Amino acid sequence: MHRMAITALTLACAVVVTPAVAAAPATATAKPTYRACYDGKCQFTFSDSVSFRISKKRYGFSRVYVSKEYVGGVFNADMVVVQGPGITSSLGEGGRGDMRRNGKNTLSFRVLAITSQGATIRFTG
Repeated sequence: MHRMAITALTLACAVVVTPAVAAAPATATAKPTYRACYDGKCQFTFSDSVSFRISKKRYGFSRVYVSKEYVGGVFNADMVVVQGPGITSSLGEGGRGDMRRNGKNTLSFRVLAITSQGATIRFTG
């Protein structure tokens, strides 16, 4: 009987403690990583401006900046702006773009969605 009481008590403690551990936030302040984008092939959703490294050997430049901005004038709409050194592309939802520098490979991308919270973009290399 003594073993049964200890086992029951252990299980009861585990049940009580488990929800508290599961309810703890999972590193809410952790910054997303864009390492998968280094080869120029990735997809992500963003709400704030982001930048990430790409292969300079392959594309001729090493950093890409992506943001969602309101573009007035002719467009009067939210657009995704993709920038590299001396290269800027502003695209609406469904738009496709390319960046090429110094005769290297072309970095292609497509804006999949733009919402009030952010945007989703896919880089296809």
